[in-house]
Amino acid sequence: MISKALIFVSDFLNHEIKITHGIDEDRVVISSLISPDGSISESVENKIVISVINLEHETVANSSGNYINGGNNNFGKVSPPVHLNLYLLISANYNSNNYTEALKMLSTVIGIFQSNTYFTKQKNPDMQSPLEKLTFEIFNLPINELSHIWSGIGAKYVPSIVYKVRMITIREDLIVKEVAGISGVQDNSGITSK
Repeated sequence: MISKALIFVSDFLNHEIKITHGIDEDRVVISSLISPDGSISESVENKIVISVINLEHETVANSSGNYINGGNNNFGKVSPPVHLNLYLLISANYNSNNYTEALKMLSTVIGIFQSNTYFTKQKNPDMQSPLEKLTFEIFNLPINELSHIWSGIGAKYVPSIVYKVRMITIREDLIVKEVAGISGVQDNSGITSK
């Protein structure tokens, strides 16, 4: 589910950047800036890089509807879905010779999200199921927390912005218990109605 959301976002950004700047190649990639071995990730130079820096469990969301119809008047009890907010670091990973290009591309991304603060299946039919809605808001970080993030990543700072994306729902409809449905209701006179 997370990967579907990020692929949708990167495809959307690439499309909009190509139209805005009249270019043919993709400029947005989904990647970490640094590989686990400490080396620079391949194919992120001179790109806008989308990286997940945190996942947050959304506990306010309604988790009702924990039964699914199994047919034959039976219902299956399923575990409630998990609702997640994503924190995305969007970095303009350009070398120092292209610093103004980095700022231009990052400004373009901010402008795209300023005019498209949310995405829905109705508005964006290419959004893959079961995604239904994604909302984007800038997440402000104090400079010291931002410094900790870049230290944790193991990379040198490049122009970037953090967005909070609400909300990814992960739901596996694995039945944990079967429950029989009600077949009739008996009133006080002993008569059963269907």
